[in-house]
Amino acid sequence: MAAFTATEGLEIAMEIEKNGEVFYNGIAAKSTDPELKALFAELALQERGHHQIFQNMLGNVKPAPGQSVAEYDQYEIYLKVALENALFAGPDKALSLAKEAGDRETALRAAMGFEKDTLLFFYDLRDMVSKADQENITKIILEEKKHIRRLVDML
Repeated sequence: MAAFTATEGLEIAMEIEKNGEVFYNGIAAKSTDPELKALFAELALQERGHHQIFQNMLGNVKPAPGQSVAEYDQYEIYLKVALENALFAGPDKALSLAKEAGDRETALRAAMGFEKDTLLFFYDLRDMVSKADQENITKIILEEKKHIRRLVDML
C-alpha cells in the first residue's frame, strides 16, 4: 500500500491554498491595474478560507471506504508528479511567479495554470476521503472553477 494518506493529502491541499494566497497577494500588491488588484485580493481571501476548511477537516479525516491498493499506488505516482510541479514548490515559488508576472495577461495566465493544477489535485483528493469530507471538497472544487471562469473573463 502507498505511504500517502488522506491526512497527507489535506496537508498538501492546505499548502497549495497557502501558496495561492501568497501568489494572489503578491500580484495584488504590485499591480497598478485596479480591476486586477481587486480580483486578486479577493481570490487571496478565498484561498485563505479554503485553507481553513481543509484545516478543520484534518482533525476528523477518515479514508474513503473500499479503495484498493492499486488505487492508492496510482495516487502515490500522481502525488510525486504533482509535488515536482513548480506551482506546488512552496510560497517562495508562488512569490516568484507573482514577481515574474509583469503584465495583466501573464498574471492571469499564471493564475489560471495554478487553479487548473489545484483542481486536478482536489479531484483526486476527494476520492481519498470519507463521504462527508467529499462534500466539503466538492464545494471547494466548485469555487476553484469559479476562480478560473473569473480569470478567463478578465483575460
